[in-house]
Amino acid sequence: MILALALGNPLRRDDGAGGALARGLAALLPGLEVLEAAELLPEHAEAISRAEAVLFLDAAASGPPGEVRGEPLAPRAARTAFLHALLPEEVLGLARALYGRAPPAALVTVAGRDFTFGHGLSPEVEAALPLAAQRARELAPALSASSARPAL
Repeated sequence: MILALALGNPLRRDDGAGGALARGLAALLPGLEVLEAAELLPEHAEAISRAEAVLFLDAAASGPPGEVRGEPLAPRAARTAFLHALLPEEVLGLARALYGRAPPAALVTVAGRDFTFGHGLSPEVEAALPLAAQRARELAPALSASSARPAL
């Protein structure tokens, strides 16, 4: 099972891009399990450790609005000044430290334009969702293939 962690707050306009992307992606990737969260927390490490692979889906505050980025991730230790929210790499590191397993993972982001309070995505982010879904679909097979190898 591939776990999609859709991050963001849909009441902050473009910050809801992760959830919107996950809803479209669920129909394209059979067996995808979607978990929506405002931010990554240590509690997510258990679910991550049980997945074959993980896709983190989020909005980005930098870059031209609508820009899609996708990249594999590697686990790393959480920052020593432990903050309330974690980076994807840090929650992967926690999964490895606490549960003995960090599955292959990737991050797909869409750069946003409008993070003010309100509903709905900006036109740039809305238009970028198909490309972001395509990028996530491209990354998913590579993640599934690498899950056959031991994840340390």
